[in-house]
Amino acid sequence: MIEVVLGATLHDPVGRTADAITRLTADLQAVFPTIALNVSDLTRPEVVDAAAALGATITRHVSNEAHIGRFRRDAVVQAADGRHVLYADFDHLLRWVELGRDDLNRALATEPDADLLVVGRSECALAQEPRRLRETERLVNHTHQLLTGENWDLMFAIRRLSPAAVQLIATESRIDSLANDVEWPLLARRAGLTLGYVESDALYYRTVHEFGAEQDSGDEDPLQWIRRLEFAALHAGAMREFLDREANRTRRGCPEISLPAG
Repeated sequence: MIEVVLGATLHDPVGRTADAITRLTADLQAVFPTIALNVSDLTRPEVVDAAAALGATITRHVSNEAHIGRFRRDAVVQAADGRHVLYADFDHLLRWVELGRDDLNRALATEPDADLLVVGRSECALAQEPRRLRETERLVNHTHQLLTGENWDLMFAIRRLSPAAVQLIATESRIDSLANDVEWPLLARRAGLTLGYVESDALYYRTVHEFGAEQDSGDEDPLQWIRRLEFAALHAGAMREFLDREANRTRRGCPEISLPAG
């Protein structure tokens, strides 16, 4: 079984994750031999204290939603020590450890030869997600399938990276937004690295403000729909670079079709 270290980002300006970090410290330490966290400057002090007590290596960044992809990249580089690295948003990982530690261990051990393993939600898990996620993420996943032939759930940001994939991301990734969800696997594919995919029934979405809540409450808020549409557009822009340029030139060179009059 491959050994996997954790590199994660943590942004918790409301302090909701502090108790969970403390409660799950033993579980996290049992799964990951080392943990590196890239923590936002707006994260509450009690959360940072809990992360420090966990034994995590902590670096700080200035909070900026437009640069989430860069913070993720930095977390992976920070964690890298020659072993595989799991990247995850830390609040999502906490829920995964608590609700499905066996499922997490299974995912970490899946396809050990893959340079980049995408961890997605199963159909069962996706069916429980907020409608605004299901409807907007479906478009991103469909477009990625047209590009690659792979029907994957991409926008949950959990990736296991080999040392070769870490090096690739560190040197070649240019997407600083959360659209690195699609950029990283597409970079790996273009570079000829081995990709893999595994699904989990134990992953589900909550904002950090609703960490621990039974239900997500954002589907009735137009702003939350706008944000998800904006996120999907960022992913569309990131995928454009990976279109088959030769095929596109051929399409542009096709003669125009004249429809018959009447």
